[in-house]
Amino acid sequence: MQKKLLIEGMSCGHCVNHLKTALTEDIKGIKVVEVNLDEKYAIVEVEDSVNETELSSAIQELGFELKGIE
Repeated sequence: MQKKLLIEGMSCGHCVNHLKTALTEDIKGIKVVEVNLDEKYAIVEVEDSVNETELSSAIQELGFELKGIE
């Protein structure tokens, strides 16, 4: 299932790469499809076992804020 994560706090390409790497390595069952720095979102494919709390915690640990999930 694809989800759009609305993320605040990314400011450069390094942030994008850091987010991609951390999400795919720290959360089993997630694949990052796209991260858009200008629009401040990430499109991910997640298995049903991945919950919103996991996503939010992982993003917060990176210093970003999950503003919403669509």
